[in-house]
Amino acid sequence: MTFPAHWDDGTDPSTPDHQVHWYDDRTAIIRQALHTNFEGPFLYLLLGESRALLLDTGTGHADLPALVDELVDEQELVVAHTHGHSDHVGGDGGFERVVGRSAEEVAEYFGLENWPHTTGTIDLGKRIVDIIPIPGHQGADIALYDRSTRLLFTGDSLYPGRLYVKDWPAFRASMARLGEFVAAGNPVEWVLGAHIELTDVPGKDYEMGAAKHPGEHVLQLRPAVLTELVEVVAAAGEQPVRIERDDFIVYPV
Repeated sequence: MTFPAHWDDGTDPSTPDHQVHWYDDRTAIIRQALHTNFEGPFLYLLLGESRALLLDTGTGHADLPALVDELVDEQELVVAHTHGHSDHVGGDGGFERVVGRSAEEVAEYFGLENWPHTTGTIDLGKRIVDIIPIPGHQGADIALYDRSTRLLFTGDSLYPGRLYVKDWPAFRASMARLGEFVAAGNPVEWVLGAHIELTDVPGKDYEMGAAKHPGEHVLQLRPAVLTELVEVVAAAGEQPVRIERDDFIVYPV
């Protein structure tokens, strides 16, 4: 179970549209190259015995379906999203089975009866993934916890970059629930978000829309960073406030 020592940010147009790194033999981390779109999102493919779960489809400026066809064996493919922003759903049109983008559609698919206060699961075949609603960034945001690897996928709600918060009360409540989920007996090995927007200088971000990312922060975050986020947004109070930390920047919008 490994991460790359260094991600190629994909600014060279001669490089592939996607990088693929196998964290283990059933978990692929896919990065869309910056030369296709400045967002450069990270996507995740989780393989079970009977189903495969693709988490996000990127911006749509690259041929993701062809790549996924190469990576998936005979499993039924389910496509879901960490949230409904365009840089995470842009490639949906290339897939047949896609979970809807609204909170209502996400709740219905995963059986979340009291959104956002209940969690759900999806069984990929001897691989259970928990679904935790965490609205605040976009509205249909979810985190996913893979029990087999103890990876926590947090989309745009926590990653090394600017955490754009649209709904401050919802975000604070969501981070508190996510912290409670972990504390309730769901230990996290690594937190994996959907972008890298920080440099390797603590707390230093790239300019918005930067087409190149020299000297990037690592993608993977220790669970202590989630604890830190939970604590700082709780301590910030009821009014939105920008918070700069080494591994993230809380950025109300």
